[in-house]
Amino acid sequence: MNIFGIGPLEIIFVLIIGILFLGPKGMIEAGHKLGKFMRSIIRSSWWQNVRRGMNEIQHLPQRLMREAELEELNEIKKLTKDSLSSIGNKDLINASSWAGYSPSLPAQEKELESGPGKDSDLEKNTN
Repeated sequence: MNIFGIGPLEIIFVLIIGILFLGPKGMIEAGHKLGKFMRSIIRSSWWQNVRRGMNEIQHLPQRLMREAELEELNEIKKLTKDSLSSIGNKDLINASSWAGYSPSLPAQEKELESGPGKDSDLEKNTN
């Protein structure tokens, strides 16, 4: 378990040296002063701006990706709208082609549909 890259043995070593130099009462006073100093920094507007900036930097890639996706979607929407408006009310798909029936087949396709060896081909050859 490391706290700020400092292991438990280093923390104990620093505390022992602090007690030797400051004494027990001096350590308590130093802890109070350090706590007040840290609280004043954390509550300051400067620290709030730093935290806000760090938060923006952390979420910047996601925000940029989201904005890029929105721009791309708007471009697709515009292209779709333009292409649909250029088509207008034209019926580009013949409804009969969906059923597999086409009323006007060329002669070659009709022959392919009847296929070789059908009765109609035999009648033509015999007559």
